[in-house]
Amino acid sequence: MNHSNLIVLAFAFILFSCSGNEYKTFISVNQTGYETDTPKIAYLVNSPDTGYYFELVNSQTHEVVFTDSIRVFRDPDPASGDVVGIIDFSEFNDSGSFILRMRDNHQVHSSPFSVGAKVYAGALETIIRSYYYHRCGVSVDLGDEWSYEICHLDDAPFYDNPEQRIDVTGGWHDAGDYNKFTVNTTLSASLLLYMYAENPDRFSDGQLGIPESGNGIPDVLDEISWALRWLLSMQRSDGALFHKVSQKRWIGEFLPHTDPSVRYLFEPSSAATASFAATAAIGARVMYPYNPNFAQELENAALKAWNYLILNPMNLPLGGFRNPPDVSGGEYGDTNDSDERLWAAIELYNLTSERQYLDFFINHLNRIQLRPVHPISWRNAHSLALHAFYFSDTDGLFSQSKEDVKTALIRHADQLLDTHKRNNYDNLLKHTEYYWGSNSVGLAYAHDLVQAWKITGNTAYREAALDQLHFVMGRNPLNLSQITGVGYRAVRNPYHQLSKVGNFSNPVPGMLVGGPNNYVFLNDREISPYPAKNFEDAFRNYFVSEPAINFTAILAWVMSSLSDYSKPYSVQETL
Repeated sequence: MNHSNLIVLAFAFILFSCSGNEYKTFISVNQTGYETDTPKIAYLVNSPDTGYYFELVNSQTHEVVFTDSIRVFRDPDPASGDVVGIIDFSEFNDSGSFILRMRDNHQVHSSPFSVGAKVYAGALETIIRSYYYHRCGVSVDLGDEWSYEICHLDDAPFYDNPEQRIDVTGGWHDAGDYNKFTVNTTLSASLLLYMYAENPDRFSDGQLGIPESGNGIPDVLDEISWALRWLLSMQRSDGALFHKVSQKRWIGEFLPHTDPSVRYLFEPSSAATASFAATAAIGARVMYPYNPNFAQELENAALKAWNYLILNPMNLPLGGFRNPPDVSGGEYGDTNDSDERLWAAIELYNLTSERQYLDFFINHLNRIQLRPVHPISWRNAHSLALHAFYFSDTDGLFSQSKEDVKTALIRHADQLLDTHKRNNYDNLLKHTEYYWGSNSVGLAYAHDLVQAWKITGNTAYREAALDQLHFVMGRNPLNLSQITGVGYRAVRNPYHQLSKVGNFSNPVPGMLVGGPNNYVFLNDREISPYPAKNFEDAFRNYFVSEPAINFTAILAWVMSSLSDYSKPYSVQETL
């Protein structure tokens, strides 16, 4: 052991001794596990011990199956304050259930985890099935504890004219509450559609055990269709999409079917309309082999939405949607809809092969390409538009534009790699990026790295993306899986009204919570001086513990894309 490592462990001992619970000692792992033939890294965090060896122990036989020394970082991690030792057991590829422990101190050990092929298959199914428990306007019952009666059948009177209403029942509850937002539903549905289109062999009919199982359509597409049909109901006759269905203000927590709030229909927005045009185009393409009539309905609606956008080139309402003065809660406003319009254009081209959509994309590309590539969110479709264009079949046209887009995407991916190298936990967030929904931000960056891997074949991008998946699945400073019901030590108290008010033994499984938030604190109380530790597993702290359908969607896409080591491929193969 060299002197620098001794100095670091001495420093860790001082931190552990003087700082109470801020510097706990533990072994941090992906609590679901690691696939064979992939890097297998865990962390010894803030150890006061002088032992420098770890053991990998079979959980069933208690046999030590692998041992090696621990490498230690020289400096504390700026986002967490932790001194982190590297436990590398990548050489081990036998299947089974295991724990890691210190060789000379068995009290310091990890949560159980698996090593094997298709380790994430069960977790992915749990994550996708979570959408069923967010269905609105129908009774939900799979014979488990998370059932509820039919809800919200009176959606929705117009906010500005309550005497009139249209039927917009259905869709998914957005997050911990029961409101429904067009831009968040479109993003979530599109990510799940992309997930299916890129790996269709991973999804089958009967896989989720939902009411539609057995109809000859993969269950994931049935679940997405529940959202798509609601989106169709939100389209106005001129093609515009109403922005949201929501209560005016929070009135308390209820089960879905006992919620007494009036949920109003709010004015259309061009951002919602453009996001819908893109999503409906993707849905039409993916659904056509299974339900051609529904696919045609989606295509017609996408074209009608596009026509509205062409006739209304400004961001509407002007400056983006804003809540009226007497409305609080989710707004989902977007001050710039140019990225959503480009996304719609390229996906309509991918659906129809009509040159007008490709020309629109090229002619308007300069409006977004010089901006940084923002992480995917309900507000930012920048990355989705650029990747959809790069992987599209343009029949040899606009090759220079594709090269320019590739350059921008790889530059962005290289910047993410630089951040990855600077973080002792090998995640992708800068210490300034722990804001609301930080878990989904890191996974959005993982999405971009997976796409960079597909473009270049450089496995460094894929492995960095995989590290972010490890991070949210438990290999983090909190030693806590951020996905309900997934992992030995998973979040148990999300801000999720159904899970809380239902008084279930466990929350609805498969939901990704927002994660550490260093910018907005419950009751202005800072949880930790370190950004990556500003989190608590507490129902009332929705700033960090609330799940949302878009958070879970980007998780599902990343997990599906990183399951199994497969060769890079072109999305064109699935068009």
